[in-house]
Amino acid sequence: MRPTLTTALVVAVALATTAAKSAEEQAMLDAFDAALTAVAYAASGLALFGLVWAGFLLMADGASERGGRARSAVFLTFTGLALALSAKGLAVLLANGAIPIPVP
Repeated sequence: MRPTLTTALVVAVALATTAAKSAEEQAMLDAFDAALTAVAYAASGLALFGLVWAGFLLMADGASERGGRARSAVFLTFTGLALALSAKGLAVLLANGAIPIPVP
């Protein structure tokens, strides 16, 4: 396929997926968005708790271990937060049609 034909097909699929949604689909998307927003808020709160916990671990371990457990806690906290927020971001991209979904 030529690049222009491929681009035209991608644009056509994107336009087809951004067509008017039924009321039932819109209600489902709104509920899904609300659930992902709640997950993002919960993940932010848990990330704050994780960072505080890492601070306690750093104080408890002292300078002898160079913060092994604390460093691991911070890494896992930011990894979990990034995962939760990327789920919300991916859902927004899919809902707005930025990532076209081919319909068979």
